[in-house]
Order: sequence, then structure tokens, then C-alpha cells
Amino acid sequence: MGGRGSGRSAAYGFGTDKCEDFQSIDLSWLRSEKMLHVGNAGTIQWSRRGEAFSKVGYRVETSGLRLIYRTSPRVGEWRDVNELIPFTTTPTQFGGQRFWFTCPSCQKRCRIIYGGSYFRCRSCHGLRYESQYENATSRIASQRHKLRKRLGYVGSLEDPFPLKPKGMHWTTYDRLQVRDEELERRWVTGVMAWLGRTD
Repeated sequence: MGGRGSGRSAAYGFGTDKCEDFQSIDLSWLRSEKMLHVGNAGTIQWSRRGEAFSKVGYRVETSGLRLIYRTSPRVGEWRDVNELIPFTTTPTQFGGQRFWFTCPSCQKRCRIIYGGSYFRCRSCHGLRYESQYENATSRIASQRHKLRKRLGYVGSLEDPFPLKPKGMHWTTYDRLQVRDEELERRWVTGVMAWLGRTD
């Protein structure tokens, strides 16, 4: 069984604060794997290059997800952890309920918990997403590439805006073209500001 996440953990001293570098447990993944039945128990395991390197035991209880594992700080002895990550719910638009984890430290709702010595929310671990490391101009360029990819084009951003693909409504195409022009203006402004700072 594979958990969501690349598998690194603060407990191993990698010194990273990127979400993608931490073990993670995602409620959506648990639901898709049909693991969220009260009484269900087993092991969540992380792999790297096809080889398992870390795992935690779990048991689904009425009030939350119980995690059972061993952890070791950078300096110190191994210790056993047996901790309940509480569930909470919010109403959905059509009368149902959406499940969340409640972070044991800050009590905030979250969909994903990240492993260090303990599993906590992204904020408590001080984590950021990979995309947050990109500078503003890089993010804008990525958005433009993604936009143009919708039109079936993967070439240079210096090329003219792609032609409308067959089957796309003109209103959609015009909206995308306006958005591309807006992003280009923001990109130029960002580059000019960066050049001004480096001069």
C-alpha cells in the first residue's frame, strides 16, 4: 500500500520545507482506496524507486484516524507514537458532509497531514508547496504555457498566439487570448522590475 507523498520526513533531517518532500496522508487518497470504514486497519507505506522505506500503522475509528508508528528525533532514542488524528465535517451544498482532519496541534481543518516526528498540518510544519518557490515571473510563464497548451501549442512564448483549434468556441478562444495578453504584460512588468533591482 502506498501513501501519498514522496516520503521524506523532517525526522530524517533533510532540512527541507517543501510539502512534496514529506510523507503525507491525504483524506482524498484514503477515500479513493476505500480505507475510511470504521474498524478498518492496516499499514500505510511509502516507497522510493519501488522500494518501501517507511510505514505507519493505522486504524479508522469513529472519531478519527489512529496512527501507530515509531519515530526518532535527530538526536535521541526511538519512541512509540499512538495518536488519534480527529475527523471533523462541514456540510456540502447538496446536504451531504465533507470530512476533514483536525490538526492535533492547531485544531485547524486540513485534508492532508504531513509526517515529521508527528503528523500535523502544513502550517504547523511550516511547509510550502513546490510552486511557491517559483518566482513571480516563472509562475506567469508557466501559466502562459499551460494556457497555450489548451490550444494544442507547446512552442515558445515569443511566438504569436496560436490559432483557434477546431471545435473551440470563439468566445472561449477570445477569452484565452485576452488572458494571455494580460499575463504577458505582467511578465514584462516583472522582468523590468527585476532588471531594475539588479542594476
